[in-house]
Amino acid sequence: MKLEELPLLDIFNSLRQRHGLPLGVEEYLVVVHSFRAGVGVNSRQELEQLCCMLWAKSEEENRLIQRLFGEMWKQIELHPVNSPESLNEPTSSKDTSILISESFTPENDESNSIETATSKEFPLDDEVISNLEATPTITPEPVQAVQAVRSIRRDRERKRPRYLLLTEYFPVTKRQMKQCWRYLRRPVRQGLPTELDVEATVAKIGHEGILLQPVMMPPRKNRTDLVLLIDQEGSMVPFHDLSRQLVETAQRGGRLRTTNVFYFHDYPDEYLYRHPAMLEAKAISEVLAEIGERAAVLIISDAGAARGNFDAERVNNTKVWIEQLQQSVRYFAWLNPIPSECWRQTTAEEIARFVPMFEMSPQGMNAAISVLRGRYIAGEVMYSWLM
Repeated sequence: MKLEELPLLDIFNSLRQRHGLPLGVEEYLVVVHSFRAGVGVNSRQELEQLCCMLWAKSEEENRLIQRLFGEMWKQIELHPVNSPESLNEPTSSKDTSILISESFTPENDESNSIETATSKEFPLDDEVISNLEATPTITPEPVQAVQAVRSIRRDRERKRPRYLLLTEYFPVTKRQMKQCWRYLRRPVRQGLPTELDVEATVAKIGHEGILLQPVMMPPRKNRTDLVLLIDQEGSMVPFHDLSRQLVETAQRGGRLRTTNVFYFHDYPDEYLYRHPAMLEAKAISEVLAEIGERAAVLIISDAGAARGNFDAERVNNTKVWIEQLQQSVRYFAWLNPIPSECWRQTTAEEIARFVPMFEMSPQGMNAAISVLRGRYIAGEVMYSWLM
């Protein structure tokens, strides 16, 4: 047998395109090089075993390849070109392709009625038949395989959707959160005097007339104590991941002195909880006494905006709690994960009238940090539609 006499490329393309076998140019070239080296040239069975060994990855694929080869041998035997005595006699690729295509016409259905058990498991259809029809060219078969694979890849690249897969889908990224936390600074000189006090040193020289010893002072340290009060469960369930990321960035990248986290549901009634599952309860009065007056309190809650309704009871209870908070701390703000345009005619709209509330966005978080730094003007309206 000669490689040029066999429609091997037609079978290879049928396996790839019609049957979806994950074959590439390398697999075809291995068969070609093996055949030219003398492997698979002695008998039909040896050639089938070679292709099955290199192309098939399962028993099902193995039977499929054997069936296609069986059809090829059958058509060559039914329509010999020069002599019916032997398959080893020269047969052109053009003649073999014509024989295979003719064998699947309606006139030859009767001659193909008796098939083996293997062929019954994979019945031929019109698509496979049309795929086995090849236009004869003088291009070498390895080059044809390369061209076929490249054309298929180009088609797949055109159909492939162009999009970016991002893991950061929050309105404020982790990096932006860390940057905002680092703006929350209340520097206080504390510790051993390790920095030069230039002004005091110059004044001492002018007073004594000579530099005997420089004046040193303690370095500045951030003494900010942050308290996060996070609404948990209910309508805040979709924002649990966002709340966890806020806590993580504040504790690990905020460069704050302390970060305490407490949880509540809708509004604090009598207790705050250390654990997100509403465990480790602690009385509100005890928490406010521990955090101190200069602590920065940030509340994270949708304030009822996620449900889109108005709850007078929630407004009244929240107002009582905020008045209690004002008596204990000087700086507090509210971050709402719902966009500000969705607050209208909801509980959040009314709460935003007596609490500095901001939406969860880079601009909103920066504004909330400014409030916690003491740069908020009392009575200032956050959004024009609140007027």
